[in-house]
Amino acid sequence: MTDAIKKLFVEYEKAFNVLDVEKQVPFFAEHFISAGPRGSIAQGRDEFARMASKAAEFYRSVGQTSAKILSMDETAISREYSMVKVHWGVTFEKTGNRLIEFDITYFIQKTGTEPRIIMFIAHQDEEKAMKELGLLG
Repeated sequence: MTDAIKKLFVEYEKAFNVLDVEKQVPFFAEHFISAGPRGSIAQGRDEFARMASKAAEFYRSVGQTSAKILSMDETAISREYSMVKVHWGVTFEKTGNRLIEFDITYFIQKTGTEPRIIMFIAHQDEEKAMKELGLLG
């Protein structure tokens, strides 16, 4: 894994762990795509900031207590782009120390001074998983 990509995810992990949206937003390109089992959306960074704030409120409301990267695997697509599969572990008040694990694949653009996330794909249906854990009614 390249140092620049490693640094991006170390810093992103810190911001996601404490649900600090202001620190998360700069890791994303000006425009990017988010996708998952329920569909996809193309959005700008400002729109993402609003949605990420709502998501952070939601994660707090269901009792998220920590988030950490368990593993990362980078695959170079070209000199300018990489695909990084990240295996996350998250804890919630209701789950105690038990890690809830999930995968997200990120596509990273390496054309500017710092790498940026241009797309991410959630592998699991988050809402379904949270219902199964009893975090949602």
